[in-house]
Amino acid sequence: MDAKLISIVNMALSVLPEEMGCDDCFEHLAAYADHLLNAGPEPAAFVQVREHMERCDACLEELKCLIEAMKSSDPG
Repeated sequence: MDAKLISIVNMALSVLPEEMGCDDCFEHLAAYADHLLNAGPEPAAFVQVREHMERCDACLEELKCLIEAMKSSDPG
């Protein structure tokens, strides 16, 4: 099995009940990326998203790709 896949599976299995999982994180990804691009104080709603990004390379990679896409489509 691929090492990255093993890492993703292990991360998913280690999520505690009070922590956000990948599915929930993806639901907030666009809003979180927008927040990061507009640099303001972190709303309480994004604390778990940020914490998830600190643990999950797959979601972090998705976030980076989304931010790049948002930057490239910004006319200003």
